[in-house]
Amino acid sequence: MNLLLIDDHPMFGVGFVHALTHLRPGIDARAVLHLEHGLALARQWPGLDVVLIDYRLAGDDGLAGLRRFGTHHPLVARVLISGQEDRHLLAQARTAGAAGFLGKSLPIAEILAALEKIVGGGEHFHAAEVAGRLLTGAATSGPTARQLEVLLLVARGQQNKQIAHELGIAERTVKLHVTALLDALGARNRTHLLVLARDSGLI
Repeated sequence: MNLLLIDDHPMFGVGFVHALTHLRPGIDARAVLHLEHGLALARQWPGLDVVLIDYRLAGDDGLAGLRRFGTHHPLVARVLISGQEDRHLLAQARTAGAAGFLGKSLPIAEILAALEKIVGGGEHFHAAEVAGRLLTGAATSGPTARQLEVLLLVARGQQNKQIAHELGIAERTVKLHVTALLDALGARNRTHLLVLARDSGLI
């Protein structure tokens, strides 16, 4: 699978690519920060199978990005990925030509399975209700994409308040993510969490 992620959080892009290739060696996954860079890279990558575009891109509209990719690269499957998960956005993604909608609350393993289905010609539209998913998936299915994002910022030494500001979420939500990660990896504290995360290949 040849995969391109367009997401303006550089640490998330690096971590997402690392997590996918760690889970399934042989994937060629790359990340860029801007839509224009993604379009340019796609022109030089004839074997590109799927592009994931973040809904909230600095300076760009992820839905408009789906349409532009469809115009310039109609054979590349397009997927909207977002921390905002609701049925209205799912419907907008489908209307914009996406073959899938993936929420960042999904475990990485489920995201990979969805992408393989999409690359095989199928569709996958995840429409979790955020309020009903209290970040408990990590213990059984590995970290979610959002938890991975938080983990990478913890690895940079950021505190919960800084992480909340960086990701545009509530500080309480960050605490829930960190607690879920501690429980999932059996870590005693944040320092131990980072040691275990490195040992398991998550960072």
